Amino acid sequence: MKRALLAAALALWASVAVAQDVQPLAGATFSLNQARSVARAALHAGDFELARQIAMGLLKADPEDPFAYAVLAAAHSRLNDPKLARAAARLSYRYSDSGAEKFGAARTAASVAAAQDRPSQSQAWLRIAATHADTPQQDKLVAREYARARAANPLRFDINFSIAPSDNVNSGTDNVLEVINGVPTLGFFRGSSRALSGTVAVFDARLRYRLRSNQASRTDATARFYTRRVDLSGEAKAIAPDVSNSDFGSTYTELGLQHRFKLGAPGNAMGVGAALGASWVGGERSYDFAKANIRRDIRLTGRSRLSLTGVAERRLSTITSLLDASVVTLGANFGHKLTGGDRFNIGLTVQNVTGDNINADYQTASLQARYTFGKPVGPVQITTGLTVGYTDYNVYTLVRPVEGGRQDQSIYGDISLFFADYDVAGFAPTLQLRTGQRSSNVNRFEISETTITFGIQSKF
Repeated sequence: MKRALLAAALALWASVAVAQDVQPLAGATFSLNQARSVARAALHAGDFELARQIAMGLLKADPEDPFAYAVLAAAHSRLNDPKLARAAARLSYRYSDSGAEKFGAARTAASVAAAQDRPSQSQAWLRIAATHADTPQQDKLVAREYARARAANPLRFDINFSIAPSDNVNSGTDNVLEVINGVPTLGFFRGSSRALSGTVAVFDARLRYRLRSNQASRTDATARFYTRRVDLSGEAKAIAPDVSNSDFGSTYTELGLQHRFKLGAPGNAMGVGAALGASWVGGERSYDFAKANIRRDIRLTGRSRLSLTGVAERRLSTITSLLDASVVTLGANFGHKLTGGDRFNIGLTVQNVTGDNINADYQTASLQARYTFGKPVGPVQITTGLTVGYTDYNVYTLVRPVEGGRQDQSIYGDISLFFADYDVAGFAPTLQLRTGQRSSNVNRFEISETTITFGIQSKF
């Protein structure tokens, strides 16, 4: 009864313009700060109509009061008026002055969006909140809330963009004269086959939409769009005046379905999927493809995991059926997290490519190792990697068959730096240095390259 009388009194008070710092109520004196406290208490008590009325009274005193709009956003959200709730949330952020106020207003807007089952909008507001986070605790808070919004969202985008100056954008050779099995021939390499310097830009977008899920499994529709563009340097254009930037561009698109389900002991799972897509090289459509994949994840210990993968792909050339190919890829990856937080992965990938074109019939294997330091060095998180590869063409033909076929060996090392402390909206810069070389008994395919890649990566 007392609560009802107090609510009625507060509602009556709230309906009067709050033009002064202090207002009388039933013989008592209420400051604006006290009114804000009552509004906050009303929200916590679940009396959303009372909170709304008090917020409206506060706005009569100050039409640009960010706290009042935040109360209205929360109240209207619970009173099933989503349009007004979203408008109030935007105004709360707009009229906030300090970074701390904007941080709180953006989080409130994210909470309103989450309550209205708008996870994408909630994620956007949390990105905005991240721009106003001043402490590691606030960063962690935003990351946790973003993880919840992402888990609730059936739609997920992963976008990577990078720019990489390189001394070999076309995987060209450093050699001038052709040598096969150590024996020079009369051939020499055109400019387009030589190593050309320039800048490579890559845009890679992956989309996943959850069609169905429960505690034991989930099914997703997937899509990917990848494009690579090259800008040749002036030196490269002088070496190869007959080529253009578009000759070294490529694009790849894919649409598919993935199904993942728990299998075996806790932490173990199986995934199967299929996809259709197409590839363009040099501005022209190169081939269409269909592929199926399978993945098995096994939790060995609390810190160790093993992943086994298999992909079968059929490529149909858009140029000639002689370039059709079948590709089978098998992979295994072991990952382990050390006590101090460092992580290392080691993986083996083998691939068999078969087709009517002799020069596109080969087997390849590569061993990859990566080590990620758990603790940053200053402002930098460091990951190092090493890749060793071998490719064998049983039969290879240039002007005439190459005796013994063709064999390539490669070794590449890289170091990646992630500057997590220099983020904007949760996106931070990355820098990767990659260098290596490939040797071959056919020296057209002997290359060396060094690439510095500048990119952007999400912190959460």
